[in-house]
This record gives sequence, C-alpha cells and structure tokens, in this order.
Amino acid sequence: MENRLRRLEEVQSMLLEIGQMTTSCNDITEFIRLVHRELGRIMYAANFYVALWDREDRTVRFVYFVDEQDASPDPELRMKLASPEDRPTAWVILNRRTLVITRDQFDALAKEGKRWGEGSAAEHWIGCPLLDQQHEALGAIVIQSYSPDHTYSDEDQALFEAIANHVSFALQGLQSMDRLERAVHERTERLERQNAALNTALHQLQEAQSELVRQEKLASLGRLVAGVAHEINTPLGICVTATSHLVQELKLARQEMDAGEMTEDSLAGFFDVVDQSLRIMTTNTQRAAALVRSFKQVAVDQSSDGLRAFNLNTYLNEVLLSLQPKLKGQQVKVDLQCPTDLVLDSFPGAVSQVVTNMVVNSLVHGYERDQKGTITIQVVPDGEMVVFDYADDGAGMDEDTLSKLFDPFFTTKRGSGGSGLGAHILYNLATGPLGGTVHVESELGKGLRYQLRFPRSRREERGEA
Repeated sequence: MENRLRRLEEVQSMLLEIGQMTTSCNDITEFIRLVHRELGRIMYAANFYVALWDREDRTVRFVYFVDEQDASPDPELRMKLASPEDRPTAWVILNRRTLVITRDQFDALAKEGKRWGEGSAAEHWIGCPLLDQQHEALGAIVIQSYSPDHTYSDEDQALFEAIANHVSFALQGLQSMDRLERAVHERTERLERQNAALNTALHQLQEAQSELVRQEKLASLGRLVAGVAHEINTPLGICVTATSHLVQELKLARQEMDAGEMTEDSLAGFFDVVDQSLRIMTTNTQRAAALVRSFKQVAVDQSSDGLRAFNLNTYLNEVLLSLQPKLKGQQVKVDLQCPTDLVLDSFPGAVSQVVTNMVVNSLVHGYERDQKGTITIQVVPDGEMVVFDYADDGAGMDEDTLSKLFDPFFTTKRGSGGSGLGAHILYNLATGPLGGTVHVESELGKGLRYQLRFPRSRREERGEA
C-alpha cells in the first residue's frame, strides 16, 4: 500500500511537471525529451518515441525516437501512412485508439507470414493516440520493451494513457506555436528572397542607369563634335575660296607680266587682292584654330576625370565657344560675368558638362526656335567657395515639373529626342566631383535659375598634394 501511495505521489509530481513544462518549453522536441525523462522515473522507458501526424498529406514524422535496437529515423523525414495494417503506429493514429501488443502476438503474426511494421519485434508494445479537442489525431506516443524482464501492467497502461492525454493538450499549444513560427520563418525566407531579387533588380537598374548616363555623356560629346566640325567647315570653306581666288589672280598677274602688259595700276590691284585674301584667310584660320583649341580642351575634359588647376573665366569662354554651333541657330545670347583671375583646382570636365547641360537644356526647353532671349552666367568668389549663378529668361516650369527636374529619365520632350538625363547628370556632377550643392528656382513664364556652390579647390578635400 505504501509503495502504491509513493507511486501515486510520483505520478502526480510528474503530471505537475509536465504541466509546468507546457508553459515553459517552446520546442516540441525538447518538450518530448523532458516528458521522456520524467516518464523514466515511474516506469521502464528505455525505448520511447513520438510520431506526429499531418492530416493534409497523410504523413508522419518521428520527431523523437530513442531505441535500444533500432536506428532513429530522420526527424524531418515524412512517411506515408496508407492503411492501419501497415504498422502498429499507423493503426493507433488512424483508429485513434490505444493498442497493446505482446511478443506472443508478434510471434503469431510471424507464423502466419505477416510482418506488421518494421524494426525489431518488441516483448511488450504500448501505443496511445495523441488527440486534439475535436478527437482528431495529432500523432502517437509509444513505449516498448525488448526484454521479458520489463513488461507493462494494466496500471502502467492506464498511466501511459493519462500521460498521452497531457502530452496531447501540450502539443496543441506547441504545434500552434510551431506552425506560427514556421509560417513566420517561411514568410521571412520569402521576404528575404524577394528582397534579394529586388536588390538584384536594383543593382541591374543602377548599372543600366550608369551605362545610360555614360552613353548620354558620350552622345553629348558626339553632338559637340558634330557641331564644332560643322562650325569649322565655314571658316575653312572661306579660306579655300580665298585661296582659289588668290591662285587665279596670281595666274592672271603672271600672264600680264609675261606678255609685258603689267601696269602700275594692275600691279597695285593685284597687291590689294593678295592683301584682302590674306586678311580673310588669317581671320578665318584664327577662328578655326580657336574652335579647335577650345573643342580639344573641352572634349578632353569631358571624356576624362582629371583634376587640374585652370582659369575659370578662360575655360568658360572656351566652353561657350564650343557651344556656338548650338547657339548660332537661335536668337539667344549668353552673358558671362566671371572674374578674370579666378583659378580653380578642380575638375574642368565636370564644369564643362554642367555648363553644357545647362545651356542645352535652356535652348531645348526654355525657348522656341525664333524666340529672343538671354542666358546669364555670373560667378562670384565667396571665400574658399565659388557661387555659380545661371539664369535664363525662357518659359520656366511649374512646381510639379520642377520637383522632378533632377529625376533620371524625366523629360517633357520625350517625343523630341529628350533623354531625361541632362539635369540628372548636372546634379550628380555638381554634388559629386565638384563637391557642391545645387539650388534651382523656376516659375512658368519667368525662366529658370540654378545656383551652385562648390569649393575652389578639391585637391585638399581629396587628400591629394
């Protein structure tokens, strides 16, 4: 009697412990391991396992398996249960009833040529269903012995069924938490995959954008080349015409001299033609040379990222000279106001590209073909900084358009060849290589104004000597 009371106390203590574990343990496998440990205090439990049932795909997972003779299956492996006759575990789960099998029953089946289940035949096997509140199967809990020295009484069976009820109650909460954690984990993984895909797409977009910006800069340089080439053709054509005329006059003068018909007046006329032709050729070759010189420097700077010292007034005049082909077809004048002694130690290519984009944008977006206008560029030194003011008196833009001005690929001239990258490149160059800031103002009918502030020297900021 005393032993029975002691065991009842141990059972009560165990059930209380299981109840406490239900609230303190969040992992199903760890919870079952603790149940196994407590079970071993009151009965033989050297061989114990728990199989969880998935009604949707009719599979079980042996989430916990301790056995003296058989190897543990993979806890993540899902096994199909087609029929209760497959194995004892399937019978318990699909029938939702306790099953007790002894060695004699296993032997009787073997004599009939039947092998119920896999693994070693037990001396005594007890399987109890794990059921939810709707009496639906959650799985099975099994205890077994391979030795006749360890068998289970009816009291053991009743106790094991009571433990199965407690485990069933705990599993409902743990499985709900496990499903939630799995859902969160799957959601997290899905979000991580989507995030990785978005990062890849963003990287590809940034690469494509960088390539388009590079192509736009090259296209801008190409347009500059075409314009300068066309502009150079005019003075060179005049030189060719003057040279041809001079050759013809020289031929006529030689014929008069050979015939002895050269007079003082005809000689003086010939000298006048020579003088006039040489003046025409000198003026136009100088004009062509200035175009080539300005284009050469601007083109080299625009196609490179070199840092060098340069006179800003001289350089801006060279840039504007290279833009004459663009300005020539329109009645728009450029008024440059810049100190003649202002020297920058910065990136002339960035300055050239900024000014070029500003002027071209004004011509394309600010003025109609025959509209008169004035572009004013005013440069003022401010200590170690330079204030660069650019303003046109063109059409201007509304607040919505102004807010998108620096967005890549935004343009109001999509059908007229606008790429939407001019202002974007301008902003990147002003805030990047030039290391400054950009402020822009505009109203419809009141033109557009940029104000840039950037350091006079970028060498010290970049740590270059």
